[in-house]
Amino acid sequence: MKYFSTSGDRTLVAGEGVQDETDLVRLKISMVVPCASDLALYEGKVPLAKPRIPGHMATAVVSEDREEYGLKLGARVMINPYILSTKDAEGYSKVGVYGLNADGFLRDFIALPIDNIVPFPEDVKEQEALFAEAVSVALAAFNSFRVEKGEYIAVVGGSVLGIIAAQLALYYQAIPILISNDRRYLEIASKCGVYYVIDEAAENTARRVMEITGGRMADHTIVHDKAGVTPNFLFTLAAHGSDCVVMSLNDTMPRLEVDLSLAVQKNLTVKGVSCGCDEFNSAVNLIAQKQLDFSHFIDKVVPFAESGDLFRSLSDNPDQYIAAAIRI
Repeated sequence: MKYFSTSGDRTLVAGEGVQDETDLVRLKISMVVPCASDLALYEGKVPLAKPRIPGHMATAVVSEDREEYGLKLGARVMINPYILSTKDAEGYSKVGVYGLNADGFLRDFIALPIDNIVPFPEDVKEQEALFAEAVSVALAAFNSFRVEKGEYIAVVGGSVLGIIAAQLALYYQAIPILISNDRRYLEIASKCGVYYVIDEAAENTARRVMEITGGRMADHTIVHDKAGVTPNFLFTLAAHGSDCVVMSLNDTMPRLEVDLSLAVQKNLTVKGVSCGCDEFNSAVNLIAQKQLDFSHFIDKVVPFAESGDLFRSLSDNPDQYIAAAIRI
């Protein structure tokens, strides 16, 4: 097994090792999409007791016949990145994630429990399967409130996760409004069928949302907790008595500061979502139904040997790509 690990010193170190494969299924990793938490590991923003292999958004192929599981050599699979048997610093059970709470997928081979392996549904492409975790988190955000047909949902934050959330609003027959200061994401959202997009750098966002909603503001607001997002939109764009959700792919996220007085004045319900474990199977089904468009996300692919160069480049400029991928 060849891999890249980091000690949080802005370097990736190549290594080789052997993994205990007892009662596990051996996979050949196919592609990995680095995300913000991988960069947080790389940059030392996540405490590490020892070097860790990053990567939790990946696809793979089965590297051996496993008839007892109905898996054949060469079968393409999605990887469920969630670990159910981890504990937090106080010893309480929590849902962990490969690449954060255990070594991740930036390697050529890995052995995993069968529960973490999902065969590709028919006609699903790799560029779609790679984002199953993001879909599961967006689903968890939507399942934290009740969506009615025709309701307005303001999604704040230009990102793959934000665009997926906006598309989910369409799936639920709601009306999404995507807000970002990065025109690339607004253009992609429009290509994905999102009619209302707002460039917060060029427009008065609150006034525009008021115009779109006929003065009532958004029935639900969702903010992707990422660098550069405007957190106060969580409350300022929300209608009285509405739901407000802060979502992130996992619990490594930048600090957000908001004025809670507006939440009290408007009687808002505020929730946080950083895990899509319970929604992963639903995410796979949704991807299989071809309800979401992923075709505009991956705009950079590098070979495994250039992983260090890609991480270095992303650390210097995290926003240069919509979604970069590493071909193993």
